[in-house]
Amino acid sequence: MRPVCIVGTGYVGMACMLGLAELGWVVHGYDIVRDRIDRLRRGIPPYREPGLDEILRKHAETGRVRFFDDLEDAARDAMVIVVAVGTPARDDGSADIAGLRAALEALSEVEFAVRPTVAIRSTVPPGTTDQFAALVEQRCDLVYAPEFLREGSAVHDFLHPDRIVVGCTAPDAGLAYARLLQGLERPLIFTSRRNAELIKSCSNAFLALKISFANEIAALCDSLGGESDDVLRGIGYDRRIGGEFLRPGIGFGGPCFEKDVRSIEYVASQRQLDLQLFSATLRVNDAQPRRVLQSLEREMGTLAAATIGVWGLAFKAGTDDVRDSLALRIVDSLARRGARTVVYDPYVHVARLPAASRLTTSALEAANADALLVLTEWPQFAAYDPTEYGPSIRRRIVVDGRNILDPERVTAAGLRYVGVGRESSPCPKRLTAVSAI
Repeated sequence: MRPVCIVGTGYVGMACMLGLAELGWVVHGYDIVRDRIDRLRRGIPPYREPGLDEILRKHAETGRVRFFDDLEDAARDAMVIVVAVGTPARDDGSADIAGLRAALEALSEVEFAVRPTVAIRSTVPPGTTDQFAALVEQRCDLVYAPEFLREGSAVHDFLHPDRIVVGCTAPDAGLAYARLLQGLERPLIFTSRRNAELIKSCSNAFLALKISFANEIAALCDSLGGESDDVLRGIGYDRRIGGEFLRPGIGFGGPCFEKDVRSIEYVASQRQLDLQLFSATLRVNDAQPRRVLQSLEREMGTLAAATIGVWGLAFKAGTDDVRDSLALRIVDSLARRGARTVVYDPYVHVARLPAASRLTTSALEAANADALLVLTEWPQFAAYDPTEYGPSIRRRIVVDGRNILDPERVTAAGLRYVGVGRESSPCPKRLTAVSAI
């Protein structure tokens, strides 16, 4: 069996490696960061995800996954090479694809045993794969195979996709990659490379749009005295809409949604296209952290010289990733308003914080403050007993930026609860299930 080679061992690359190993393939992992390869060889994954350590150890022990710091050794015998390097956003919103170019140029120098298929999985602007084809197509077939993985459940998502998309110049060119995943028995879409790139970026843009829509509904509910939980649940039961991502909060952050929407907006602007929906999605998202801060400020009167406890720093639960975390932006904004913050996150133990902020390893210590602000939807936050942390909150104010706490439990503990699109005072019990009439 010829191996599969993964170039880049970040979130996407590791999920591909371990997912393919779970499907029975032998996988070689390569990364230019030698320290990361050294750590992987010792069984230390580059990020946190439930069960990741166990899967990595299992396949490392059997030899199904191996790690290389030399690209020639990793890729020479491969039948498929998956490129999963970062494409971060520049300040103007455009994608920085220099790392992808460098990876493809390096592959163009490899003396392959057989002609392989190179599958780009990095998120790129439409037209990128066609643009780079000349770099490798004398030696390889080049396809674009987008990933649809969520941080915190990336390996699970790899093994349970809604669809498999392969962008290629002809179906034969994409068959080698598609065969890797045939055991998943999921819908398979062959399309052009440009269309596959658009499927990826526009899928993320639509999910970002749903989050911004939910936050606009929450703002409307706050103004009218409605309950966004019930309103959005009622909307989500419509099969044409669906309830996924219809949850209000502090907005979308992290390394994907904002970057991808900004990239589409940039591409459109370069073609003088006035696509207002993408810009509106970003404007709503930019405003949402300010809305949460304004809720806290209304309750406090002033944030100057106040100490604010913060629960959550990762951009989402299930990961230790703080890249483009809106929680970090809110902590920075609190510092600019003269507040001190004490921050707790169960997975994040190192982060660049303002001078007036500090990380603690105790949720209860973070709650020893004038007010408590919840910024990441960790399930354990909802499990904490408000009667235990409530007495530490001097002003008795809890602002739940993720709507993860139970308002009734919080208010029963004598605290003032403020959610996003939720009534700030105790309210009657809501229906929690759907019953047939």
